[in-house]
Amino acid sequence: MIPYIQIPDLSLLGIKLHPFGILLAAAIYLGYFLARRRARVLGLDVQLISRGMRWMVAGAFVGGHLVEVLLYYPERALQNPLVLLAVWTGLSSFGGFLGAALVMVLFFRRHGVSPLEHCDAIVYGLVPAWILGRLGCAIVHDHPGLRSDFFLAVAYPGGARHDLGFYELLLTVGLTLVLLAIRNRRPFPGFPTAVVLCLYAPLRFALEFLRVSDRTYLGLTPAHYFAAGALLLGLFLLARGATRRRVPVIAPLEQHSPAG
Repeated sequence: MIPYIQIPDLSLLGIKLHPFGILLAAAIYLGYFLARRRARVLGLDVQLISRGMRWMVAGAFVGGHLVEVLLYYPERALQNPLVLLAVWTGLSSFGGFLGAALVMVLFFRRHGVSPLEHCDAIVYGLVPAWILGRLGCAIVHDHPGLRSDFFLAVAYPGGARHDLGFYELLLTVGLTLVLLAIRNRRPFPGFPTAVVLCLYAPLRFALEFLRVSDRTYLGLTPAHYFAAGALLLGLFLLARGATRRRVPVIAPLEQHSPAG
């Protein structure tokens, strides 16, 4: 069983620093760095993808907050519509993905390039960065699940429970290893993106059944529906890619210069 560990807020020059906030900031920087590195490998415009990712971060915060409030806590918006503007008060992960994805499509289409090809670079930054994000969730224990004596359950005060933040931390580590394993193969644009969607979505769908207090619609949480949609998108990308011309295998990272 995993011990229940809490890390107190840190103080720097009289400013309180929350562990989750620190890890979130580190995740954004890591994702930015790794996506730029992958863009060089794929021969993409690094400066363009850097600008796109900055807009995507803004889209992730806005989308994550709107989904959190409107689908999980709509009563808050009814009581005070201004809560929709307080993007720092709550985030849904799938809402963040959706917001970032919409901004990505609009941004890269506006610049006349393929959003999907650029997403293939961004996903190599997003997934490892998501490890840090979910590490933050595991540290603050903000996704408690059902009571359990499972060996990976966390010893919460009052009884052991599944910790969904911790489980998704393990999931993102696995996805990162998969991306590393396929990093030199790209049979078609969108391949790594499709692989991540097809692996992540069904596992996330299953984890949602362990939640204890999320709002449900027809017996399923909002994340259930987003996960189902993500899986369908991944399968669509795989099916479409299989019918298109193959892209040559790319050389190992070591053979690419970091120029650009």
